[in-house]
Amino acid sequence: MTNQFENNAIRGPINSWLLKVMSTYMHYKFGDIKNAMFKDHPQTVVEIGSGTGENMRYLRKGTHLIAIEPNVHMHESLEKAAEKYGIHLEIRSLIGEAIDLDDESCEFVVSTLVLCTVKDLEECLQQIKRILKPSGKFVFIEHVKARENSVLGMIQNLIHKPWHWCFEGCHTNRDIQPYIESAGFSDLRVETYNLYSPIVPIIPQIRGVAIK
Repeated sequence: MTNQFENNAIRGPINSWLLKVMSTYMHYKFGDIKNAMFKDHPQTVVEIGSGTGENMRYLRKGTHLIAIEPNVHMHESLEKAAEKYGIHLEIRSLIGEAIDLDDESCEFVVSTLVLCTVKDLEECLQQIKRILKPSGKFVFIEHVKARENSVLGMIQNLIHKPWHWCFEGCHTNRDIQPYIESAGFSDLRVETYNLYSPIVPIIPQIRGVAIK
């Protein structure tokens, strides 16, 4: 199951290439945060939107990664990353709104800079909660809508349409936190922060853990 942005013959390969090119920079910007948030992860990890496998470097060797990645142009890079980092990879070509895992079958779900691209965010979050075991964790790092009437907010609004078309349906100005807050998790810890970058549309960010 895909949406209008997945597997486009032009955008798909370009986005895959860009993710690989940006890998070192994104590790420099987000590496310490991800290392801390992924610490003590279980043997099996489910990742929503695995891209080209950027997050595998933060997983222990031998981890079983279930990669929910609908863009088939990412899959070859995912496989190469899994070989490089010693990860047991299982790719599922599905969108986040249509995860085919069993109810309460996972302990740890991850998304990083992905929920901006999901067409139906409410349904995606319900799918994540559905597959989590009781007390299971959803760990996330996402860019979000800037403060209303701020310069950054105006830039997000101005660039939104072309950015949305080019980058997998990414919403530069999506207010993600209220969606997570209303998803019905039993416990939620969220931090809002600004990790400044030349990639202006992905400022500011939130990071946190939601527990079923």
